[in-house]
Amino acid sequence: MFKKLGQCFGLASLMLVMSYGDLLGGGWDVRMHVPFGLQGIVWAQLTDIFLLGLLLFGIIGPLARTCLYPWVQLLLALFVPPVLIWLMRSEIAPALTGGTLVMMAGLWMALLLLLLLLFPPWYRHLLRLGDFIGTFSAIFCLCSVVQLLWMLHWKPGPRQQRAAWATAPQPSREHPRVVWVIFDELSYEQVYGHRADDLALPNFDALRNQSTVYTEVQPIGDRTVKVIPSLFWGHVITGFQYTFKNQFLVHGRETKGFVDMERSDTVFADAQRAGWRTAVVGWYNPYCGYLAGMVDDCYWMNLDRLDGPQALDAGYWSNVWSPLKQLAEQIGQPVEAGQELCAYSLRRRNRTFRNLQEQSEAVLKNDQADLILLHLPVPHSPNIWDRMRGGFTQQCGSSYLDNLALADLELGRMLAILKSSPRWKDTTVIVQGDHSWRTYLWRDKPAWTAEDARASQSGFDPRPAVIVHHPGQTTGELIQTPWSLLNVHSLVEEALHGSTGR
Repeated sequence: MFKKLGQCFGLASLMLVMSYGDLLGGGWDVRMHVPFGLQGIVWAQLTDIFLLGLLLFGIIGPLARTCLYPWVQLLLALFVPPVLIWLMRSEIAPALTGGTLVMMAGLWMALLLLLLLLFPPWYRHLLRLGDFIGTFSAIFCLCSVVQLLWMLHWKPGPRQQRAAWATAPQPSREHPRVVWVIFDELSYEQVYGHRADDLALPNFDALRNQSTVYTEVQPIGDRTVKVIPSLFWGHVITGFQYTFKNQFLVHGRETKGFVDMERSDTVFADAQRAGWRTAVVGWYNPYCGYLAGMVDDCYWMNLDRLDGPQALDAGYWSNVWSPLKQLAEQIGQPVEAGQELCAYSLRRRNRTFRNLQEQSEAVLKNDQADLILLHLPVPHSPNIWDRMRGGFTQQCGSSYLDNLALADLELGRMLAILKSSPRWKDTTVIVQGDHSWRTYLWRDKPAWTAEDARASQSGFDPRPAVIVHHPGQTTGELIQTPWSLLNVHSLVEEALHGSTGR
């Protein structure tokens, strides 16, 4: 019976692996993007494996010594492989459609029944193979538990640091200012190139009329984790590591080996050397860790869901129950499960955006920082805004265009704050995307809508938007020659040293 217990725990760990898989192997991709400890998530995942394993054993164990067990073995052989493939399809077979997977499951079941009826010895060999695989899954479960327990030792890096000038009344600041706004996944094609007829972006249009717009921006990557640090550093990051001690190590085409971003030469370090006050508010990247010592005032946040329907600020029992409920729905109601997970992602992103919106506007209103980076998670999916209703939505159904409308509203709020300051005449504003709208990532996701399909029907356009308002600029200008996104680094450096770059 001990063997059956281990196999049940092994099966449970495989059924749940899509919820905790990114925590294995050191979990760097989770650790890098969460500002809080993972202890609550880890204990919830361990609890799920334990509860589901006990449930399976409670069903299978008592039948193992009865005459019904051969039928139990048949049912397990018929359904376990297709169910596991279905649950893990996004990792092991992302190109296969649901219909294809159902057809493959049907073929597997037909083959198994054929062996049972016509070739019983081969069927028994197959059952013995399945028993061996079940034992191997128990080993997988043990290794997974050990790795999850190891994650309990990880401590997150800093998520906030406050400068003295940001927390106490200060004299009005008389100094040039650079405000650098990154709207994640902002596409030139959708904002200015071929905008949808029913999409109004009045603030992007007003900014264009008094700014320089680059129409042929060449991307330097499609991953935020690499693109934005590349802009800080001035070199394209081709590889990186995130250590268990929260060091962000990078290398580029011009470097040998890895460099610690915390000790590298960035625009923020240059700004401090020039006597500028620096501030960052950002999403997703651990800015306060790898820019420590280079920024005076820093805040970063990410309240998005993890791989499964779990969140860092949710309660323990909520994080226990949600993956089990999601698992049951994936098996019994897969379409509804996809929509529910989409809605959960949307609600988490809503919390993240509002938090960063509040922090970003507070930094601008404070009016003390000289070099300000603001990185916001719109118009990046999931789409949290309904432009027709003019409000946040709680269910999936909005499109990339809706999130563009939200980005436009936030841009208007920021510009209103900036223009109310006496420093506006000395302010450089850079508004950009880190990469374009990655339609190839979102097309097969539950959040994809008919409006997304219409807006992207001409195909993927790789150009991120870049708009630069120089101090005192009153007319618009188009730069229509190919221009690398990495040149944004040079624009910031020129502003730091008193050149408009025009």
